[in-house]
Amino acid sequence: MTENAGSSAATLAADRAALPAARWPVTSRGLALVVRLAAHVAAWIPFAIGAIRSVQQDSPVVADGAAIALRSWDVLTPYGPLVGQATQLRDGVFDPGPLQYWLLAIPVHLDPRAGVVWGAALWCMVAASLAIEASRSAFGAFGGLAASGIIIGTVAWQPLVAAQPYWNPWLGVIFFLATLAAGLAVISGQRRWWPVLVVTASVAAQAHLMFALASAALAAVALVAGLADSIRARGGYWWAVLGLMAGAACWIAPVIQQFTSRHGNLGLLIGTLGTRQSAGPAFGLKALAASVLPPTVWWQPSRSFGHEGIAGAIGGASPAFGVAVLALTAAVLAVAVRPLRSRRLAALAAVSLLTSGAVLATYSSIPVLNIGHRGQSYLLILLLPAGLLAWLTVGAAAVLAARRRPGRARGLAGARPRPGGAPGTAGGSAARWGVRVIGLAAVALIGLGSWLAVAQQARTSADTTSAGELSATRVAAQDIEQMLPRQRLELTVVRDGVYVRDVTLGVAWVLHADGYEPAVNHRAARYLGPRYLFSGRPMPHVTVLLRHRGIVVRLTHGGVAGLR
Repeated sequence: MTENAGSSAATLAADRAALPAARWPVTSRGLALVVRLAAHVAAWIPFAIGAIRSVQQDSPVVADGAAIALRSWDVLTPYGPLVGQATQLRDGVFDPGPLQYWLLAIPVHLDPRAGVVWGAALWCMVAASLAIEASRSAFGAFGGLAASGIIIGTVAWQPLVAAQPYWNPWLGVIFFLATLAAGLAVISGQRRWWPVLVVTASVAAQAHLMFALASAALAAVALVAGLADSIRARGGYWWAVLGLMAGAACWIAPVIQQFTSRHGNLGLLIGTLGTRQSAGPAFGLKALAASVLPPTVWWQPSRSFGHEGIAGAIGGASPAFGVAVLALTAAVLAVAVRPLRSRRLAALAAVSLLTSGAVLATYSSIPVLNIGHRGQSYLLILLLPAGLLAWLTVGAAAVLAARRRPGRARGLAGARPRPGGAPGTAGGSAARWGVRVIGLAAVALIGLGSWLAVAQQARTSADTTSAGELSATRVAAQDIEQMLPRQRLELTVVRDGVYVRDVTLGVAWVLHADGYEPAVNHRAARYLGPRYLFSGRPMPHVTVLLRHRGIVVRLTHGGVAGLR
């Protein structure tokens, strides 16, 4: 019995030494608080700076940003949307749900011009803090710092995440990072994080399809792990009930739409997946390999993939390495369960394996026509958390295995720590100074990373659209407002005879924010909903002609045409 107890003590001590404990030493509480606050502030800064710059520039949101603003406004009207953004899968199909619009509804009503920007930035900051606290609850101070570093790294790699936080892939990826962190916490034994996991997973999945599979799988696996813990501990199930209630609230709108509409969106999404030729498993394995093998996709500037699409970014990777990534992660999970018996490492490996599997399935199902399209390069954002999780899993396993060597374990079992935190007075003093040095270095490192993320953001355009389209949106809206008082009107924007979607949506939002009721043709209404579709009723018809030498706004009212 004594021998077994000693062996268990050695195992527990080695686990805590390899994967940092949940608390800093007593003598470093002040430093621990500074590091904890620094992790949050560093993750907030890029979003705060991006929102401030956008408000100062007074640039109108156009394209998808304008559609998101309009649909967020409609949440507090009788025309509240029940589905998400329009997808490229096929006409009439949308992302799963409207949670993003619900989050932005109040900011947009408080500030019609800029509320969509600063509102999205605030929600991203909330999601970032949830990720940091969830990781900290599972892995201690190291987990909080790692979560902050991953968020900062995501923004540094793709500065538009902070410059355009309202775009659904960018808001979705921050909530997806919070989902991963909450999943780690629940699988590590922190069941109270499961309701948070349900909410963040719902926001990520409804924001964009590329996060849906991983978010759903993680929520389900975490629920099973939490129920197993509750059964073993004979504890309560309040966390499960609260999470199920939160999930029902998050998904009530798309479920209502599915069963009350002739074209249920959730059914169409599932049915559409197999109707087009997809990239296939080989491409999914290539994507997985590209997320891990040096030089990884996320180690190269994201703007370098703008013209070649996702096919050019990952086309050179080998599917065999993708298989190796899955096999290695599964092996780490098996080793973590036995012989290492480290629950936290097992949780990390399980989350990494789920994310890698979701990357494989998601990239395998991408339509072939989309993988070479330059506008689809944003799909690469999913590879960053998948690759980082794989590296962290393998690294943590190597460290833990090294610290669990037989001689090391016996040494840890035989050493009796004193209250200072290390054997002997000199050792305790060295440990305390080591904690201080590491803490200050961590604060400096995440501060430097945040500064680099802001610098990258400053060198990147605050919008993916051209400056010409932003200027055209602003000028066209001003001319229309000088021509007409606030009223319903039909809007069309063309350039050399070609319909211009981005400017149409931008002008529609600026006019709507200023009290007009714009109606658009079916091509723009696809992104806004039937409320904005021109119904044929008599009303002023405004045509905006975009030309190389300027903008012409033509007004037709009762058969009388006017130019400006």
